[in-house]
Amino acid sequence: MNNLIDELENILSSMPEKINSLMDLENRPLRPKWSKKEILGHLCDSGNVNHQRFVDIITSADGLVTLEGYNQDLLVEIHQYHHLFTVEELLHLWTSINKQIVVLLANLSEDQWRLECKLENETIQTLKWLVADYIQHMIHHFKHILAN
Repeated sequence: MNNLIDELENILSSMPEKINSLMDLENRPLRPKWSKKEILGHLCDSGNVNHQRFVDIITSADGLVTLEGYNQDLLVEIHQYHHLFTVEELLHLWTSINKQIVVLLANLSEDQWRLECKLENETIQTLKWLVADYIQHMIHHFKHILAN
């Protein structure tokens, strides 16, 4: 599982500089598309939601945790990421959330990585799968942010 932690740490160490080098972060696309700042804010929301999911899976005494979805558009809207946050603030928030996730994951046993959860579509997946999916989701959005 160290490869997942390494991958997350590599993203954490490389992405802020890449984001800070962009000139078009303030551009506002037509609705319903998110701005690049809003995508970064969404990644903060995703980090918070997934951190809680990871904790719930690890600490569940009742067995299988069922994961619920969340209204991503509503969270981006109510947080007003495009208007009320600077890029630096969003990067700091995103970095802090993901450092907390790294610390959580670095202390897991092999058995904990194999803990299972039920997704909204009723499929059963392991914590390892969920972490990998979280990282792929993050990479997908960073590709959109970095694209011209």
